Amino acid sequence: MRKIILPIILILSFMALFLPKFVIKAQVDCKSQFGECPSEVITQLTSLNGKSIHYAKKEIDKYLSSNRLVSEFGVQFKLPNILRVDMIVKKPVFALGNGEGFAFIDASGVVLTRSSENALPVVTIGGALPNIGENVDANTLFSLKLIDGVYKMYQTRTGTIEGSTLVVDLSGPVRVIFPLEEADRDLLLGSLRLIYANIQSAKEGPIYSQIDLRYKNPVLR
Repeated sequence: MRKIILPIILILSFMALFLPKFVIKAQVDCKSQFGECPSEVITQLTSLNGKSIHYAKKEIDKYLSSNRLVSEFGVQFKLPNILRVDMIVKKPVFALGNGEGFAFIDASGVVLTRSSENALPVVTIGGALPNIGENVDANTLFSLKLIDGVYKMYQTRTGTIEGSTLVVDLSGPVRVIFPLEEADRDLLLGSLRLIYANIQSAKEGPIYSQIDLRYKNPVLR
């Protein structure tokens, strides 16, 4: 009798442990550090509702592991049938525009999303915007870091790439020309702060309307 009972117990134990993964239908719940998950992520994950827990979790892992928007994630099963997804979403810090729309870019230069609206400091280019998932080139990324620095100092939100330079108009009006090749961001911004302060504090008012930082010794015009 004992020889018969033991296999039955093993079979029942196996079924109790593993069968629910293939029988229970999943309901996916997704949260990020900002509350809701990005809409495109929600669309993909909710398409797994009604699938088996085993299949849904496998697909969630595969999708989120390669998703450009997701920095980290975890998946937990909660009774009766919830797959809870918690994720850290990458945050765009730069915006690139071309007059038709905006590409939103993370700190490493990867395009995360695109939109017709923008609230970030923006660099305007003349050509097409890069596609989602692409990396911007080194000069473009450098220009984005420059405009971010200018914004933090003077709340000027826009700059334009013209050839191998970034052109920014400050109040005064004073036009600033930044080089984009083989340049030091902190040195350029430090030089701008010093020169612009001197121009603005001149007793007779601003006597220069352009700061050209492309040269070792900045040129004022």
